[in-house]
Amino acid sequence: MRLMSEGPRSKGGQLDRSERKIISLMTASHGIQHFYVSGIALTYPYVIKEFHASYASLGVILGVSGVIGGLLQSAAGLVKGRQARSVLALQDIGLALACAFGAISPGFTAYAGAKAFGSLAQWPQHPVGSAYLSEKFPERRGTVLAWHTTGGSIGTLVIPLAMSVAITAFGWRIALALLGLSLLIGASLVQFFLPPQEKPKVAKPTGPTRPSISSLANSVRNMGNVIKETTGETKRILVASTVAAGGRGLGVIGAFIPLYLEDSRHLSQIETGIIYTTMLLGGVIGPLYAGNLSDRIGRKTVIMASYFLGAASFIGFAFTGQNRVLLGTWGFIVGVLAYSESPLLQSMFADSVHNREGNSAFGTYFAIAYGVGAIWLSILGWVIASYGFRAFFATMAFSFLVAGGIIATLPRQIKLSS
Repeated sequence: MRLMSEGPRSKGGQLDRSERKIISLMTASHGIQHFYVSGIALTYPYVIKEFHASYASLGVILGVSGVIGGLLQSAAGLVKGRQARSVLALQDIGLALACAFGAISPGFTAYAGAKAFGSLAQWPQHPVGSAYLSEKFPERRGTVLAWHTTGGSIGTLVIPLAMSVAITAFGWRIALALLGLSLLIGASLVQFFLPPQEKPKVAKPTGPTRPSISSLANSVRNMGNVIKETTGETKRILVASTVAAGGRGLGVIGAFIPLYLEDSRHLSQIETGIIYTTMLLGGVIGPLYAGNLSDRIGRKTVIMASYFLGAASFIGFAFTGQNRVLLGTWGFIVGVLAYSESPLLQSMFADSVHNREGNSAFGTYFAIAYGVGAIWLSILGWVIASYGFRAFFATMAFSFLVAGGIIATLPRQIKLSS
């Protein structure tokens, strides 16, 4: 076993022009993907009202589709050797189709099917993008992965107000169709401007190279082998990632906060868009500072602070009344802390499995963190339907506290898998 200290990792050198271009375009790619992730959430209040659906049924649909889409991330190894720009462009085309299907859906079942299709289409961004950047910039991993996450947050940030205006002016169906159009434009941007990767000089595989149902099933089964080969510290990181999904900014907040602001706080569509955008602004700023700080003073210290302070911020937001300024202030704090968790945990995971094939390792991580973790969406939908939104926020806080307790058991030095 080798040991990696949680101390500074960056050499402090400046990135050259080509490196900045790669980071910028991969960040933009993640932002484009999050147009869908954030934009479709603003249609949920209208879908529930128009189709007479419940919070619990919405939670089930989000949970099931999230589990399926998340587990597909374990198939990241299947695209090894393929150009990331082509994989990510196809992802955006699939998301555009999901928007189109959702916009013309005649009922909740059809809408749910479109949402499930979108979850199936969006899986490549996290494992493919994170593995590529982690391997390309090993000495600046925390900072670069923070930028990748921040790209998603920027994409999430710029959509709510635009979607709110479009919904107010044209209705949720046309707004969803326009969202799909933006994803088609994004697919073209990624395909034509993201630099191609250098193909590694390796022997041609003897098995099938094209994804199939059987190969996808094998990739899911292979997660068990990846987990078996990891250290006890890595396993605890994976457990923490699943527990923390109950409050993660990239899942729960995007799904239920717009519903909370409209149905519980009775804000208008535009007010909801403004408060939600303020929260997402925190989600842009937080990961950048947290990722850089973790490179300098250590992952464990920063991520534990993010968990425990994040739990407190959920409670503060839940007990804020109708005051729009206070809602925006607490929302910003929630965004800073809840969205910082993901890149910090990714960096800690990458530190612990440094010598495994990147796509497969990150595919396993995201399949567990976002696939199994998506079960929280069903649980929290039921919590809201049964006990209300304060219980929802309390459950989120509890998930962060437990995850922080798990991370607290890790040593300051992370054992690297052999």
